Amino acid sequence: MSQLQFENLKLKKTVKSLLWRIEDNQRIDRHFQGFEFKLLNSNRLTDLLQLLLLEARGYFDLADVGLILVDRDFSIRELLRSLGLGSYQNRLQLRNSDDFAFSLYSGKYRVVLGEQDALATSRLFPNLKSLGSAALLPLMRNQTLIGSLHFASPLPNRFTPDKASDFMNHLASIAAVCLDNCLAHEHLQRHSRMDMLTQVSNRLNFEEEYAKELERSERSDDPLSCMFVDVDHFKKINDTHGHQAGDRCLKEVAAAIRQELRKTDILARYGGEEFVVILHRCEHSEALVIAERVRAAVASLAINVDGQRKVQPTVSVGLASWQPRGKRSPDLAQLGQRLLSCADAAMYTAKRDGRNRVEFKPFVPAPAGAAASLV
Repeated sequence: MSQLQFENLKLKKTVKSLLWRIEDNQRIDRHFQGFEFKLLNSNRLTDLLQLLLLEARGYFDLADVGLILVDRDFSIRELLRSLGLGSYQNRLQLRNSDDFAFSLYSGKYRVVLGEQDALATSRLFPNLKSLGSAALLPLMRNQTLIGSLHFASPLPNRFTPDKASDFMNHLASIAAVCLDNCLAHEHLQRHSRMDMLTQVSNRLNFEEEYAKELERSERSDDPLSCMFVDVDHFKKINDTHGHQAGDRCLKEVAAAIRQELRKTDILARYGGEEFVVILHRCEHSEALVIAERVRAAVASLAINVDGQRKVQPTVSVGLASWQPRGKRSPDLAQLGQRLLSCADAAMYTAKRDGRNRVEFKPFVPAPAGAAASLV
């Protein structure tokens, strides 16, 4: 073989290798783009976390995925709790500062590829017993670390320092934008449905959730109880101690009520000094026990209003219950309104008969032909 033929053969091999690398990069690029499009189409935090922490494992053939979110004001923790999002089997962690990142990224927020020591593995991937290699992706927004995404592979050569990290850097940027947007959206949604003073649901959110509870109870034939709680002599508290004391009183009363409820119950500020509670799967005898606990919890409060004087509020509680008993209502909205009116009337009876008490009122029978039952 001549020198020219040898050089031509060598050139062909080089071109073939370059073409293969280009095709392989294009394949990887398409694969990453597909996942990034999924991220960009995730409008809810629940969908985004599902994609990052669960679906990513199969999509990228990973042993495990972990995510740390920086929760400086503990608002993310409360948001996850309100959305019913748990730990994702230890794959999701919250930190109140970004101190953890200095050891992970050596103070430089850029993608890290390579092996991790046993201590780091146990912290980042508590579900894994062994690890081949890992990719650590810092999630940055406006030059601030908001989190850290971690990919684990059983293969030692999957993520190594000599590998290009362009795809990972781009994925980290997309994931950071999507997380930031979803968190902002969820916070906005939550605040729009919350009474900012008492930190319980507002009336708008209550009405939406109440409609769902009515449908759920009718579908499953489960009892549903409604409870109105009104702070006694609230105007007098405002007049005597000032509106700041009144606001503090409402906050403490709301917290005391919530403490006595189950996680599945709905508590909302209905207006002024009045709260409403929906007790799912709760017939009237059990609801009476809960209502009495609520009354007693509020009566035990001693709220310091100015360092010397204390306010000891009481509440009047009205209760009504509905049992579908296999029947279907032609107008659930009307039935729900009658149930609320019945509990409201019971509350006014409690006020008339001395306050600081619980009154139960049988559910008003439905008009002829409707499908409500008398409890």
